[in-house]
Amino acid sequence: MPERLQPPKWNTFVIVVTVPYFIERCLETLYQYTEKGSFYVYIIDQTITGLDATRLRDTYPNLLVIRTPKTYVHPTGNLGHSQGTNLGLSLVETPYVTLLNDDVEFVSMQWWQGVMDTFDKVEEQTPDRPAIMVNPASIKLPDWSVGRSAGDDFYIMPYKDHYTDEDWRHLVDDPHPVNEHLTLVPGSVIDGVNLYASVCDTKKLNEVGRIDDFWFPGNANDYDLSCRAGMYGYRCIGTTLSWVFHHWSKTFHSDAEMQALAIPNLTKGDLREKWGDRLDVWGVKCIKGEGEVRLQTKDGITATCPKHPDEIYSIPQNTYIPL
Repeated sequence: MPERLQPPKWNTFVIVVTVPYFIERCLETLYQYTEKGSFYVYIIDQTITGLDATRLRDTYPNLLVIRTPKTYVHPTGNLGHSQGTNLGLSLVETPYVTLLNDDVEFVSMQWWQGVMDTFDKVEEQTPDRPAIMVNPASIKLPDWSVGRSAGDDFYIMPYKDHYTDEDWRHLVDDPHPVNEHLTLVPGSVIDGVNLYASVCDTKKLNEVGRIDDFWFPGNANDYDLSCRAGMYGYRCIGTTLSWVFHHWSKTFHSDAEMQALAIPNLTKGDLREKWGDRLDVWGVKCIKGEGEVRLQTKDGITATCPKHPDEIYSIPQNTYIPL
């Protein structure tokens, strides 16, 4: 019997799971709204009791579950978002990799094409600064992101178990006023991302370097990566050409759950501890104060100013923390 040929895989989803509440719905919508046979899913399981890996593999094709170890460095088995993601990234061989939070839900088969269209749009508009990653917009915006009081999140439209084609058209084609300072405009590309559904060009990401293990449990790793990417000449882009629903900051149901996985001596989240006052999500600025000029690098070790070649900046290096 001849071997059945499988379609090429274009993308790998890397999902770090710390508590088990959202992964079922995440996977359900991922497989419902992503082209069949076009992707792999790597789950990094660092939950306390462990996911039912056998059931997940029997339910969803092309899915791998990696159970993190309990070690002297990570006695709870919690590697954090950064190192957990890097564990998955070390196995990726597809042209794209999506760094996906488990509290994200997909809402339309058109989400992937919207991301690809954004890569193309950035390439056309700024060919000297292509996108390294594209992150869909979220239907839910957390309170802190839009200047609201705690618990008063903003919804572009209400949460639904199923969004219609007309809902998708509304999301993509209509403007969305959020407050007096912000309206999400159709076809927008926005520099700077939060790593909740970030589709990355794998080759470019490997060039820039993966997420820094320094950040634990994961605070600030998105800004750090955006800064390094900017100095390589790449853009980290948010887009309104594609949408998902991100529940935002719902990983833990209680402080007790959080404490059970905490490793206080590893906790790092202050960008100044690594970068001092030089960090900017678009890349480190020239200290000679000429507008918005950013330093550039080719090797990731030193960066120079294109206008002042004598300004040499030593780039803070990523930390590698062994398991």
